[in-house]
Amino acid sequence: MTLIISWIGVDDKKDGKEISSIYISSDSRYTWRNLGKYDYGVKVFGSTKFPEIFGFCGDVLFPSTILGQIIPQIDNGILFENSDNAETKSNKIFSYLKTSFESYPKNFIGEGFTILHGTRFEKSFKLFKTYLGSDKQLHKKEIPLGNISTKVFSGGYGASEFDENWLQWESEKHNDYRTSRAVYHCLYKTLKDIKDPRTGGLPQIVGLYRNKNARLFGIVENDKKYIYGKESSEDINSSSIEWRNGNFERMNPETLKIFESAQRQPQ
Repeated sequence: MTLIISWIGVDDKKDGKEISSIYISSDSRYTWRNLGKYDYGVKVFGSTKFPEIFGFCGDVLFPSTILGQIIPQIDNGILFENSDNAETKSNKIFSYLKTSFESYPKNFIGEGFTILHGTRFEKSFKLFKTYLGSDKQLHKKEIPLGNISTKVFSGGYGASEFDENWLQWESEKHNDYRTSRAVYHCLYKTLKDIKDPRTGGLPQIVGLYRNKNARLFGIVENDKKYIYGKESSEDINSSSIEWRNGNFERMNPETLKIFESAQRQPQ
């Protein structure tokens, strides 16, 4: 199950192009074969104390359980040191995943899975994936990021539909060609028209900028606010996170209108 996407934003600087942001986004649907679905499933994660973001696709139980263990240990200063570079942090995450998986009952892995880990050290961004191979062992690979604003990873059952749609945005004639927002536009459209029954619900997003730590994004849809696919009908502190609409424009969570200072995006 799942559609998971990662993309980068790149700025032009005096010394050349530099990555300014990295995002991981997914749908919100958990499914149990043909027995049922749940559209509030958490699939992206972020640390509030370190510049680390995560997401997964495929089998739900192992990735969601282990990431639920990893994030608190990062936030409490147990797993990482402030001096750890990207490779050191990635190795620690992979070691934790690997030792945890060794004792996991393999007959309960219904399918393969992939876990993405986005990180930043100083001003350098990295993206790694850990995946269950055909040999039933975990493997780790760094995903090249390049120096243009574009998609850097797509995975899950919904990826084939996303990749087909993505060809439109990859055309030089498209208004959003080689922009960070193009990837989100494509994801949003794909989820609206998705045919795969194992993929659905609203997008959920975490990201990293050049400063501070993981950022969770809320979604504004039809004058309502959503976090992790669920409508935020409770009395929440909406101003504590960023909110985006289907065009990835910044939204005022109080008025549910586009911020006056926000850059308008092509439809």
